[in-house]
Amino acid sequence: MGWWSWLAVTMWVYFGLLFRAFGNRFAWLDAYQRAVDCFSRGLDRAPEDARLYFWRGTLFWRELGDSQRAEADLTRAIELAPKMAKAYLNRAFARWYALPPNRRTAAEDFRAYLSHSDDPYWCSVALQHLQQLEE
Repeated sequence: MGWWSWLAVTMWVYFGLLFRAFGNRFAWLDAYQRAVDCFSRGLDRAPEDARLYFWRGTLFWRELGDSQRAEADLTRAIELAPKMAKAYLNRAFARWYALPPNRRTAAEDFRAYLSHSDDPYWCSVALQHLQQLEE
């Protein structure tokens, strides 16, 4: 990727994160769609950037409630960066809270997260979800 493309992608990333923050801070729902648009514009220039798929996928499930699109984006992020632990965790949550939920595949993602992460807080959350399945 050339310097200008890198600069453009970086700009779209920051705008996307900024719009997401506006949506969260001011309950501005249109900001979430603008954030999705920014991440999509970044992906136009850098289609192999796992971070963009991760951010857009997380936005789909957490702020927009679109678990199908979230799962697709987070799956692509994992394909591009198989050790990106937080992509497994967010895909697990997207599957867990989907309607209807897919708890079996969510459990697989929680296990994958646990094998790739050392974050004590989120590891405990993933373990709690796995324990709920086993009960």
